[in-house]
Amino acid sequence: MNTKTPSTTQLADTAALTALLLSVRPSPIQFDWGTDNLVLWIEDLSTTGTLLDQMREVISRVAFAIELQTGWDHRTDEALYHPLYGYRILLRDATGLWHGVRVNAAGEFVDTLPLEEINYEIAYDKVMWIE
Repeated sequence: MNTKTPSTTQLADTAALTALLLSVRPSPIQFDWGTDNLVLWIEDLSTTGTLLDQMREVISRVAFAIELQTGWDHRTDEALYHPLYGYRILLRDATGLWHGVRVNAAGEFVDTLPLEEINYEIAYDKVMWIE
């Protein structure tokens, strides 16, 4: 039976690997989203409430997820619209207030409009009027 003790180098490598694995953190963008095929809602799950500052990336990720769900790539099929085309978009910030999100025809984030609502149904009705 070979009971070889690990060398100092092996221990240092193991410690470095363990530190690396422990330092892996989830993406700083923390959100949830869903749709009823008319309105797309996004909810800020971050503890710092910084999702509004990262909306370009959030919109890009949601559009990609919709493409995965539908099975097509809007970039290679010019006959199809952007995956966010036609959706009304609601964003619930960390304080619980809803915002309307505007994107351009290319599906790129333009801006948000505070709806000053906590109630989802009222925010839903309001976002239908945003162009």
